[in-house]
Amino acid sequence: MLLKEINPANFKNFGTIVKDVDAYREFNQSVYEDDTRIRSSLWHFEKEVVLEPISGVGLLFVRTADSMIQKFLFDHPLLIHPGVQFALLPYECKLSYRLYYQSPKIITPTTNILTGRGFVPNINVQTLYTVLYQEKDKQFKFRGEEHPFWELTYVNKGKMICEVDGTTYQLNQGQMIFFAPHQFHVQQSDGKTPLSFLTVTFDGDIVSPDMLADRTIYCDEACLNIIRSIIREEKEGQIYGDDMITCELSRLIITAVRNLLSDAVVVKIPTKLKVSVDNKYVSECVDLIHQNITSTITLPWLAKQLNLSSSYLSSLFKQKVGRSISEYVRLVRLEKVKEMIGEGKYTIAQISYIMGYCSPTYLSTEFRREFDMSPKEYAKMIQ
Repeated sequence: MLLKEINPANFKNFGTIVKDVDAYREFNQSVYEDDTRIRSSLWHFEKEVVLEPISGVGLLFVRTADSMIQKFLFDHPLLIHPGVQFALLPYECKLSYRLYYQSPKIITPTTNILTGRGFVPNINVQTLYTVLYQEKDKQFKFRGEEHPFWELTYVNKGKMICEVDGTTYQLNQGQMIFFAPHQFHVQQSDGKTPLSFLTVTFDGDIVSPDMLADRTIYCDEACLNIIRSIIREEKEGQIYGDDMITCELSRLIITAVRNLLSDAVVVKIPTKLKVSVDNKYVSECVDLIHQNITSTITLPWLAKQLNLSSSYLSSLFKQKVGRSISEYVRLVRLEKVKEMIGEGKYTIAQISYIMGYCSPTYLSTEFRREFDMSPKEYAKMIQ
């Protein structure tokens, strides 16, 4: 986090520099003497406030409109706009300052750890337990376990079926999944192809655990390069190899979270849609879509199979799944395309024909729209 000196241009969204504090003497006043090193909350006020340094130099943390944190040097009086979230910490030993205010302060917790000196990582792998690269036959099945630490599984070749707390996911080549502490998980091959995968178990501080768990993650080139480095370090067994793997694992988690936040990596529905479908019609509709994904699937055809009206099925599906039938079919079809690319048995033109696209060009357009890369780029990425 870059420390900035305050000037009118870089601080205008948060407040202004105050030249005459006397103009605010009628406000309520409180004096703070702070030697706190770490803070995990922010203040804000419904009316403008003024901060006046008394002794020492401070660090002013402010939250931006996009929820990022900026850090400024606090060494002269400042007016803070209403609603701006901020925190003050001493830069070195102790900070004394006066707060001029007109309304009560409101305290908001933050996932960012704010520190006056140094940097406390938001993502920090502290303990590495196991790093294991396994090659299994098509009959592989692991009965399942749960443990009080994190686990990463990355599929390098083949397909893996994972059941996590009763929800089924399919991991294709080039995909990974994180199991959070105490999540019961079962793993097995798809029964058709041999399976090669990397397993890493670890513990540490993960600032956004919900961001990683309960989803399959498609690895872009940056993630794949990190995973290759982890596998290489595990196989070569060089001095300080575990230290290198620990660093690379932190990089992998940070890269994955960044991708997820920016939607650069598409996280899609498992092969058996992850919905707590309490309606048999929607459940049967999902099964029909997956079973017939290489055929032409229309709303009237689905409605006829289920003996429902098209309008009722469309409304019910959108209510339970959160997306339209046509959009769901489009996503499942593209997932099937990725699966076929991973198998390496067909050309892009053949896949286009099998999956019912009007042309390879149209398939490429749809693929790039969803995954931000062409089918050929994806094929090269997972080689």
